Amino acid sequence: MSAQTAVTQYITAANGVKYAYRRIGDNLGVPLVMHIHYRANMDLWDPLFVNGLAKARQVIIFDNAGVGRSTGEVAVTYQGWADTAIAFIEALNLKRIDLLGFSMGGFAVQMIALTAPQLIRRLILSGTSASLPSADHVPGVVWPRENAAGPAIQALMSSVTTEEGRRSLEFSFFYDDERGREAFDRYWRRVQERTAEPLILDLLTSDAGAQRQMEAAMHASQKNPNNSFDRLGELKMPVLVANGDDDLLIPSSRSWELAKQIQNAQLIIYPKAGHGFIWQYATLYAAHINQFLDGAEYNDLSPRL
Repeated sequence: MSAQTAVTQYITAANGVKYAYRRIGDNLGVPLVMHIHYRANMDLWDPLFVNGLAKARQVIIFDNAGVGRSTGEVAVTYQGWADTAIAFIEALNLKRIDLLGFSMGGFAVQMIALTAPQLIRRLILSGTSASLPSADHVPGVVWPRENAAGPAIQALMSSVTTEEGRRSLEFSFFYDDERGREAFDRYWRRVQERTAEPLILDLLTSDAGAQRQMEAAMHASQKNPNNSFDRLGELKMPVLVANGDDDLLIPSSRSWELAKQIQNAQLIIYPKAGHGFIWQYATLYAAHINQFLDGAEYNDLSPRL
């Protein structure tokens, strides 16, 4: 079954939330669970990317609480996002998973891995960042920290209609040149290949769930030793960090921070790409992820003394 044809399934977790999810690929080995970005539901995953991953494993995509077809309310911290995602994973009775998070989803999966490390075999952080460090300067980290481009953030926050949402994704995720626009157009056509049920292409309502998502982002922008940055050293599983070389939404230097702070991490940067590298290089990135998840050379990347 492909991303285009997989039927949406539902499961109610112990927290009372009814989660919408899909399984793509053969039920072999450790499944890969994926958490999507700000204001997005699982219909916005690129079928080309998902199907590329599913050639080698089962992929599980889902809508977290308060998003898309799932019930409940969006949590206002990434720890809350993690807690609701863990409830979903436990409802599926999954004992061991690989885990991928994209953008804000990357913040969430860091907290999942920190909260329930026994669940996570390998972790993939795509176009994302850690929270604000408690220290005023961290050795080996680009300082002062770069901030997101204001117009890109504003475009994503303020879009209301489907067309405004589409334009905001193009503007904030891709290079503003012919190559970037063509890459976005290809991605948008692929999203609409799904035939199993009507698509939800509207971004999460800006005056409700999306506002709560932004509250979670603001919480991560405050110094707090319980947030992810100060705890990245706790992550012991192999971690793949990836981004484009010119990300307007989450500066590419933040990916360097993650790679430096996580002992067992490696970093891939894709050329002439922004936040939407995950769609622009969908086939290549899926191949790199499959190599990372299946390769024995990634079992332990920590330095030898």
